[in-house]
Amino acid sequence: MAVKQKKQEPHWVGWQTVRTESASARIVDQVWAALFRGELKPGDYLGSEVQLAQKLGLSRVPVRDAFRTLQALGIIDVKVGARGGARVASGDPNRFASALAVQLKLIGISVDEMFDAQIAIEVMAAELAAKRATTADLATLRCINEELQTYKTSSVRFTEKAMRFHEALIEAAHNRALAAQFKALRSVLEPIYAQRISATIVKRVVGWNKQIIDSIAAADTARAGALMRRRLEIIRARQLMKAVDA
Repeated sequence: MAVKQKKQEPHWVGWQTVRTESASARIVDQVWAALFRGELKPGDYLGSEVQLAQKLGLSRVPVRDAFRTLQALGIIDVKVGARGGARVASGDPNRFASALAVQLKLIGISVDEMFDAQIAIEVMAAELAAKRATTADLATLRCINEELQTYKTSSVRFTEKAMRFHEALIEAAHNRALAAQFKALRSVLEPIYAQRISATIVKRVVGWNKQIIDSIAAADTARAGALMRRRLEIIRARQLMKAVDA
């Protein structure tokens, strides 16, 4: 004899009546506000289309539209079927980074703005890394810097590895907000950084990296931040000069 499954009830009970003409938007607003008030957390069950339509006195259409919007925002996951419904999603920094990268590209962020953001992120990251970097973090940075010396003919491979060094440095800061922002920024920065390389360029980059690694290893916060700021300001000046010449 089959055992009848207990009907699952929504976790959150803070729903308010909504007006039909703006029902979908008001549902989205309620969930958004509840999330940031701390009333909802990842995994909480919001209900199915049928449950919420009945609870709010609506048809399923505005509820379905609200679910689509909330999914697009990354706030909920929706499962179909008898045991389906909407749950608050788990966080995904990579999803945020991808969405932000697209928006930065679409708004036509300028080279100057990108360098402003990179300097703000990486100077802070270098300072934090000097406080928080582990032995494994330092080993990763040194390994990447050694590999950079082998890319003397491929500008694409060199740029990819150079940007990976910057990413690893930010990871050494152990700050997820900085890491997610840099991943987004990297997508729009990398094409600008791509350039013809030479032995001189390779030597210069590796040398700067070594100084920064040494300052982090020595837990010298001020020097790590100052070196990173100086390096990025030099790169910025050269890139902006190229833009003027072009």
